Amino acid sequence: MEQLYRIRILLSLCLVNVLLIEWSNAAAVSNKNLVLTGGQGLYNASDDVVILNVTNFKTTVYGSSRSWLVEFYNSWCGFCFRFAPTWKAFASDIVSWNDIVAIAAIDCADDENNPLCREYEVMHYPMLKYFSVNAHPSSLGLIIEKGDSIDSIRRNLVSRLEVEQQEGRGSTWPNIAPYRNVETTDIWKTASSNVKYFFLVFENLDSHLGTEVILDLHRISDLQIRRVTSDNELLCVTNKITKFPSVIVFERNETQKVLNVRIPTREGVRRVIKDYAIAKGVNIDETTVSHDTVQNTESVHQTTITTIARTRVEEESSKKTDDYLYQLDLESALHYSINHEISLTKVIESDKMEALRKYLAVLAAYFPLRHNNAYLEMIFSDVRSRTTITGEEFSQLVRTTEEGMSPVYSGSPHRWIGCKGSKNSYRGYPCGLWTMFHMLTVNFALERSKDTFLGDFANDPAAVLRAMHGYIGTYFGCADCAAHFVEMASRNKIFDVHSRDEAVLWLWRAHNEVNARLSGDDTEDPEHKKIQYPAAEHCPTCRYTNSSWNEEEVLRYLKNKYSHNSIKYDGISNYDNDNSETNSNSSKVRPERFAKETKSTTAFGWDLNIFDISICVILYVTSAAILVLVCIKFAVKKTYKKKNHLNLLPKV
Repeated sequence: MEQLYRIRILLSLCLVNVLLIEWSNAAAVSNKNLVLTGGQGLYNASDDVVILNVTNFKTTVYGSSRSWLVEFYNSWCGFCFRFAPTWKAFASDIVSWNDIVAIAAIDCADDENNPLCREYEVMHYPMLKYFSVNAHPSSLGLIIEKGDSIDSIRRNLVSRLEVEQQEGRGSTWPNIAPYRNVETTDIWKTASSNVKYFFLVFENLDSHLGTEVILDLHRISDLQIRRVTSDNELLCVTNKITKFPSVIVFERNETQKVLNVRIPTREGVRRVIKDYAIAKGVNIDETTVSHDTVQNTESVHQTTITTIARTRVEEESSKKTDDYLYQLDLESALHYSINHEISLTKVIESDKMEALRKYLAVLAAYFPLRHNNAYLEMIFSDVRSRTTITGEEFSQLVRTTEEGMSPVYSGSPHRWIGCKGSKNSYRGYPCGLWTMFHMLTVNFALERSKDTFLGDFANDPAAVLRAMHGYIGTYFGCADCAAHFVEMASRNKIFDVHSRDEAVLWLWRAHNEVNARLSGDDTEDPEHKKIQYPAAEHCPTCRYTNSSWNEEEVLRYLKNKYSHNSIKYDGISNYDNDNSETNSNSSKVRPERFAKETKSTTAFGWDLNIFDISICVILYVTSAAILVLVCIKFAVKKTYKKKNHLNLLPKV
């Protein structure tokens, strides 16, 4: 009995140790993702933007007394980076509306938020979604066009709010529907008793100016504002309104006055109304005057960012960077791609499935990973046999395969070396993805022995370019970036290459075209200028004396830089010997063989995952409880027998 007890204690300690290891690994994964994706996102507490995440999103947005306009963004996305100042300025511009509509943002680059972004079918960034007052959990939100300025976002939001009120929602909001009466004798019947001044804003039929002014000033209890559209011809004629916008004010004694609108804009109309109210002694709350100080926020913010960036570029222009291919950059790009981006797609089928197959086929053939790439081969093998798979299923497939073959990746935590930016919002994943596809095109050109893995796909000299085109057009999160790439690919005839070497050069030209377009952009890292590469210092022979490209030398340079044999392993400790095989043409370790190797290295020869361990813990606790009950039962029986024995003794 004592021996059995000791065995159970030992087993308990072992299981607890295993669970602690699993939990620490989970924490490490979380930290990896934080480092990989940029951490804090593009917004902070000083902005007028509510920061949402997976833990507070649903409890905040659903059942709310106000509506919500949420930006789903990605902190590494260049367009999101450029859009962030506009979103902040927009939130400040309508801050007095925040009891009606809240402006929020959630970072889909954070892996913790990944399942939620997939649930809400966020397929590109940034995406704006509107959630109604008292929205139900079944609502995935309505997509609102973001436009290209504060004004366009505000117009799109106002259009939505007007529809909302017409459909019976927003009953507590100020009335933003047009005033339809043809006379003004009854205007005070609907006004509350504390309203002292009633304003009518006359505007064109397609204008949103009146609605915006109503929302801007709705907190001033002494005022009530209604809008009149130009199709109310009788009311316009009766009040001699001939230009739009115009403003008429009514007082309780039924006197009315036409106010002079010198500047026919939202700001101009708002200023006319506020000046009149102030002259009458009305207290104007600070929240209603903030608009006049923030209307230029967007341009000021953008100018500041650009000035700082360009100044730093000039200061750092003399800095030199190395020109190597790093394993950590490749692995970080791969990890984010298959663990995060692809799984955001709710259902993968048809063209999306074909794009995924081609992408995984190229990766399985040419990506240099531990254990001769059995990890990617197994994922590709599973996907190839399917016609459809959900993003959640793909995410689970990737996780379980990685757990079964752990460790798959070299870095802990994942981080960037050659693609590291001066800030988390610079470079990183986009740089890593370019690097990865350069590596794939080069090794597709160099390693013909791996063609059999691609099947008929290998006969196409544009095979890697097709995989890249399909991936970026289907899964790449930055919508603006993807659209630019697809347009450029079509214009430059991406699929018309006639050799594998041509494919290598096509991608090089495309990358330089993108660099030229983004040079000097706000998204450019001031410490890593977007140049026409390779730089002369790295490849002196790549240019002729007239500065034109010597493409024969460029091709030689690209093949040397991006071949498997040139990979640098900086930042990786204890990189095992399996990886040396990835730089040779040795035969691959098949998934079946790798599974046996994995099992043989597991303690006691058991192939346990976290589910198995959980079952063991449950069985252990149950058996321990039964054992305790049995012991108690025997103890009670023994005591009972002893009492009976004592009772049999004769009384003295």
